Amino acid sequence: MIKNLRSIFLVFLTTGIACWMGLVHTRPADAQVIGDDYPKEWKTGGNGVDPWNMYWRQCTSFVAWRLSHTNGFSLPYGYGNAITWGRYATSNGYLVDKNPAVGAVAWFTAEIPGVSPLGHVSWVADVKGDYVTLEEYNYNAGQGPEKYYSRTIHKSQVSGFIHFKDLGTKQEIKSLALKVGDTVSFTKSFQVTSYSGSYIASTTLAGGTPTSLNLIDPGPVFESTATGQRSGDQVLYPGEYFTIPGQFKILAIDPPTNGILLKIGNRNSWVTASVLKKG
Repeated sequence: MIKNLRSIFLVFLTTGIACWMGLVHTRPADAQVIGDDYPKEWKTGGNGVDPWNMYWRQCTSFVAWRLSHTNGFSLPYGYGNAITWGRYATSNGYLVDKNPAVGAVAWFTAEIPGVSPLGHVSWVADVKGDYVTLEEYNYNAGQGPEKYYSRTIHKSQVSGFIHFKDLGTKQEIKSLALKVGDTVSFTKSFQVTSYSGSYIASTTLAGGTPTSLNLIDPGPVFESTATGQRSGDQVLYPGEYFTIPGQFKILAIDPPTNGILLKIGNRNSWVTASVLKKG
């Protein structure tokens, strides 16, 4: 019994967890954010560990999930508690600086007022001048621990920004070498954030707040888990996940918005290039 307790304690020390305390000089987020897309089975389950060896509902697990699901970057094993992230990223060759960027990780050390000795990490959703909008888990601003929150703070309140794989606009189209007529497929699952009539929309799929141009025909899609495994009753409601199987021909490209026009089912829909792969 003592041996088992010791093992649990060691896992606790080496598995990413987060602070509960709030930071000073914050205000609620005033930018468009993705929202709480953290997997339902993780946010409502017990004390599980995610694929990146982070405890569910901790800041580290949410950021690892967002990096994977939105940035297309899988956090390497070994990052542990938030306090270690910046130094470990630097030693692995990733840029850590004071310059925020959408998709970067905001890293907080214990020297920042209100942060616990374990540190804290958040995902950068937006940058406006010297202010950054963050999305995170386990930052308790009154909603309780181990829950989602979004806020806007001055960049000086962040110890550093870790640039694993920042999100771009035209760079995504350029890096994928996409052109009209190319065939593409989707790289991940998506969460239903809204619907209109018989159509559905996803903030991640649209690359921002969906409009009528981003509505998707649900006919060809499959309900799935957050990690892309087919499941459920195949009737989609807001908060549930879906995948889009198959290949699609690019009908049009809009570089300023990173938009790609595809015919999905019976509807032409604009999606963001960051969720596509060529072929």
